[in-house]
Amino acid sequence: MAVDRGDASESQSGVTRSRQPVVTEVTVAEGYWRRTFQSLANKNFRFLWLSMLLMMGGMNMQMVARGLLAWDLTGSYQMIGLISVGFAPPMLIFGTFGGVIADRVDRKRIIQIGQLGMVANAVVIGTAIHTDTITIWYLFIASIFQGTLFAFLMPARQSIIPAIVGENLMANALALNGMGMSLMTLGAPAIAGMIYAWAGPGFTYDTILVFNASSLIFSALLPSVVAAGKRRNVFGDLKDALRYAAHNGTVIGLLLIALGTTMFANAARNFLPAYVDDIFGKTISAGGPETVGWMLAVFGLGAFIGSLFIAGLRRGAHRGLWLIGSTLLSGVAVVGLGLAPMLIMAFVMLFFMGLADAGRRSLNNALLMEVVDDEYRGRISGIWMMNFGFMPIGILLFAQISDVWDIRVASVAAGAGLLLTGLWFLVGDRHIRRL
Repeated sequence: MAVDRGDASESQSGVTRSRQPVVTEVTVAEGYWRRTFQSLANKNFRFLWLSMLLMMGGMNMQMVARGLLAWDLTGSYQMIGLISVGFAPPMLIFGTFGGVIADRVDRKRIIQIGQLGMVANAVVIGTAIHTDTITIWYLFIASIFQGTLFAFLMPARQSIIPAIVGENLMANALALNGMGMSLMTLGAPAIAGMIYAWAGPGFTYDTILVFNASSLIFSALLPSVVAAGKRRNVFGDLKDALRYAAHNGTVIGLLLIALGTTMFANAARNFLPAYVDDIFGKTISAGGPETVGWMLAVFGLGAFIGSLFIAGLRRGAHRGLWLIGSTLLSGVAVVGLGLAPMLIMAFVMLFFMGLADAGRRSLNNALLMEVVDDEYRGRISGIWMMNFGFMPIGILLFAQISDVWDIRVASVAAGAGLLLTGLWFLVGDRHIRRL
């Protein structure tokens, strides 16, 4: 791994490349709380973490605003589903190529270009709202564009972390990354819901723009990082990574459990605006947007607490079983959301959904980066990102069940899918159980 601080050396291909020795390894701290936040002592990781925090804040606000705006424009489950899955095909198509690029190009540069695209996305939608030209198709195209950006942005963001903090703190840094995402899931949706209810969608997107622009500024402070390793053509690099994954049972297991949970876990959250309106709309005095925002904030609180727990786990602490257990907990919570007779019970189930989500997301990603060699991390992260390309299967099925029967039935079905996924890996995958 080369981390650019200005020194130059000759690469194998004869092209001069700036490089710097890998970051000095740091001993993992003793004591749970010191260990939990240890990576934040690294200045470069703080810049990356703050950039991610602001980016995820904008993304979570946009998720709420886009869902509410789509419901206001159409009142259709299918259209909410359509804009919710618009980002998925680009991630399925470009995810592996995004990983290849992350292993060939300066990862800082990729992050900056991706953040600039997020700024442009918010500008276009905000302008369309302010000029009263917004339609559902604007939201759909924006969703596709965001998915394309994420296909290149996220592999670079994930694979740059080991170079910044070192191998010993990698799992901790990835978990803190997940904690930051959870923190934004905690606060940003509630803020977006209140802004949308009080000031409308235009001002909501103006706020999203501020978050994305601030993230871009912090990403400019990162060091340049280029992965080491032999390079061929793009398709040769991709084929090499697929062969690498196919011969590693642990990598295959982690990718498959990510696929199973991604298809089922996010559907219920995407349909919260319709869920609130259809199930509890007549009994909520605060109004739909605010209630949806608070629901997602409770989800974020659970995820924040779960991420704190994961960040303090040591290697060898049966983390594979924790990963499987969080998948099973997700299933129970999503079923419970579908069966909740009162709004307060829906909030409780969303808390446990968030708690389990932190375990699945943070642990899956940290374990995957740990078992993969650095020269493959960008490409394997890109393959992992492809899981989100299969999310439409779960979301569109959820929408169809909601239209034909009821949104409660759809939630129970999604929870059952998560339970089956968790049980499959608990019983049938020794590679995951032994992590």
